[in-house]
Order: sequence, then structure tokens, then C-alpha cells
Amino acid sequence: MKYVIALAFLGIAQLAQADCSLSDIKITSVKAKFVSTCSSVDCTHLRGVATLVNSCPEATGVQVQITAYDKHDAPVSTSENWPASVRNIPPGNYTFSLDQWLEFDPDIASFGLKPIDVHHWKK
Repeated sequence: MKYVIALAFLGIAQLAQADCSLSDIKITSVKAKFVSTCSSVDCTHLRGVATLVNSCPEATGVQVQITAYDKHDAPVSTSENWPASVRNIPPGNYTFSLDQWLEFDPDIASFGLKPIDVHHWKK
């Protein structure tokens, strides 16, 4: 009987996690550029911020992918990151840093950012 109750609770927990999907996550703002903060050597690096909206009913982890494109819209570089690391992002707006997410390439003309996975991190 204990196992049946434990399995029931596990099933309920899985259903609660299933309420959140990629369609509940939207990127609403991206502002990023390559900058050089060194005066004597080239140390060009990505600096920027982005905001996502979590419309899930509860906090959830979000993985995003940033892709850099050249002037012909061909991909130059890509990176996948969890902006909140192994923490769940609460419902609503969440602003995060894009600093150092991509290495500098002079061919980069634009960026795209999209959510690619959701995961509920256990506390």
C-alpha cells in the first residue's frame, strides 16, 4: 500500500511538471554586442542582456540557445545555456546576462535567442 501511495504522489508530481512546455516560454528582449574593454590588447567579448517570460504555472528551469548569423543569415556560432543554472525561474519576467556566451567572430552580424528546453529542478 505504501508503494501505491508513493507512486500516486510521483504521478501527480510528473503531471504538475507536464503543465509547462516550451510554448510557455518567450524571449521578449535581446540586447547584445561585442565590445573590447582592454586598451592595449584585443579582448573583444560578448556583452548583453535578455529577458524571457515564464508563463508556466510554477517556477521551471529554462535552457536557451543563442545563434550568431553573418550578413547573409548563415549561422556562424551557437551556444546552449541555462540562464539560471540549476535554479527554477519563477513565473513572470526574468532578465539574464549574455556576457561571454559566444566567442568573437568578425563575420557575426546578428543574433537569435530561443528557448529549447524546460526542466523542473528539484529543490
